[in-house]
Amino acid sequence: MTEEDEAEDEEEDAGVEIWHSLDVDPVPQQRVREDQLRRENDIGAWDLAAGGFLLLGGDHADRAEIAEGGRHVLARDETPYDVDAMFRQQFHDLYAVDARSGSRELVRERVTLDMGGSPGGRYAVWFEGEDYWTHDLATGETRNVTAGLGGTFVDLDRTPTREQMSPFGIAGWLEDDAAMLVNDRFDVWEVNPDGSGGRRLTAGAEESIRHRLVRLDREADAFDPDEPLHYSTYGEWTKKAGFSRAVRGEPPEVMIWADASFGGGLLKAEDADVYAFRRERFEDSPDYFVAGPDLDDARQVTRTNPFQEDYTWGRTQLIEYENEWGRRLQGALTYPANYDPGRKYPMIVNHYELLSQTLHQYQVPDPTRYYNVQIWSQEGYFVFRPDVVYRDRRPGQSNVETLRPAVAAAVETGMIDAERVGLIGHSWGGYQTTFFVTQDDLFAAAVAGAPLTNLMSMYLSFYWNSGGTDARIFEISQGRMQVPWWEDWDSYFANSPLHHIENLNTPLLIEFGTEDGAVEFNQGVEFYNAARRAGKHMVMLVYEGENHGLAKEPNQRDYQSRILEWFAHYLKGEPAPEWISTGVPYLQQKDGPRKKKVS
Repeated sequence: MTEEDEAEDEEEDAGVEIWHSLDVDPVPQQRVREDQLRRENDIGAWDLAAGGFLLLGGDHADRAEIAEGGRHVLARDETPYDVDAMFRQQFHDLYAVDARSGSRELVRERVTLDMGGSPGGRYAVWFEGEDYWTHDLATGETRNVTAGLGGTFVDLDRTPTREQMSPFGIAGWLEDDAAMLVNDRFDVWEVNPDGSGGRRLTAGAEESIRHRLVRLDREADAFDPDEPLHYSTYGEWTKKAGFSRAVRGEPPEVMIWADASFGGGLLKAEDADVYAFRRERFEDSPDYFVAGPDLDDARQVTRTNPFQEDYTWGRTQLIEYENEWGRRLQGALTYPANYDPGRKYPMIVNHYELLSQTLHQYQVPDPTRYYNVQIWSQEGYFVFRPDVVYRDRRPGQSNVETLRPAVAAAVETGMIDAERVGLIGHSWGGYQTTFFVTQDDLFAAAVAGAPLTNLMSMYLSFYWNSGGTDARIFEISQGRMQVPWWEDWDSYFANSPLHHIENLNTPLLIEFGTEDGAVEFNQGVEFYNAARRAGKHMVMLVYEGENHGLAKEPNQRDYQSRILEWFAHYLKGEPAPEWISTGVPYLQQKDGPRKKKVS
């Protein structure tokens, strides 16, 4: 071999990836799933008596599971829908495979929400349209089992398209597959899987109290019909919560009902009628209580944060309002820790989608949690977390139409200075923030963490953390846009903050990590350059190497402190640090730690 040949052998391979428009799974997604793709395997049956081995599923086994008892395998074939799933919903055809013969039976085409098999192995279950369906693996019969019962099993506030309805979920099964226990908005239903009917077990809808089954035996795969059923309960409009109990067929009896949050469910000792639960309020840190079977003799067995009484602390209340299309909503208002009824305070509005349920949530004032309501309260702000709901193809506009009356309702309490209100949100909440301040001058200042700013360019990017396309976020998920932007240019344009940069009059602080795998870093770059070109006051904080949330403690603390400085200047009138007023040259930033200079 010549020296020239040896040189060729040692030559490094080109660092190239081939991306093709015919790729069903884009290369970034294949890259993320590389280990999974290398470990793909099939399900087979080995007959120990006869010594035979049978491969099950075959071409119809993108995903497969063995039904309880091993008589059948449920196999899913996604391939007929893979092209559509590049940008929209992933459907699949559902097959039942006989584990002894390997014969396949098509159960249902174009399934979206597959609930798998029943614990007794008799039924396959899926959600289609607005109802639950079952397939009897023994008889081959398929039935709609909830049509005509009268319940609404779809969560319309979280349903982006009619293709992808979002059910409230299956709560469990009774033993021997006797009944399926299904949630609607407020109640639990006992549904016969053979399609012969069902009944409502609770009466939550009458008083807007949500009931959800509690699984006391975490290892049991079904509920014993002879044992009482326990429910966690939550008041939609009161935010009260607690637990109820019912013998099957009888109305639930209230065991606990209080102005508090009960996290973690209800726990039961394995061999005794001893129960435990966790209780908290905004001003009362979580503690565990132990009680007998009626929960009426509960005694506190922990005392967390006993030093809290040495500090001033805020409290919370509910604010009622209607948005601009008449939807009744609520928000959680947190008081400043040093609240004085004789004065008005600045307020920070923290929004995402539905947040009023955080009314009783306890928060430790942790400086590494940069969106910390407790710290803002300690700093002398009211904090308002309103509920936001949406109409199709109006994600930004719906937020504006909901947030304006929400803030007005909070200001009407008389405790808040309407001229000193700020807005903050992260990710989807960052998008909502950035869009709002290009539509309305209601707020004195705003902070947006990792915001979507241009729905058109974002649509054409990737969700790098998973490798999937961002188009699916807009068409079938949180964006609620339903179609690509070239089919509804007006809606995408109207709901993109970038396209309204000329209307930005609110001082805006944006935060991004350079390796954000959820919202492309360039979303921040686009808005930054647009603001510079339009002569608008905006600051962008860029954290090198960080993803969608800041993971490094120095960065977490830095961002928290800058949020406080931003609002302190614009809502309290404190002097502006140099980074706010004029910016800091690159070399000065690199020469040493940040100095809080005041201009």
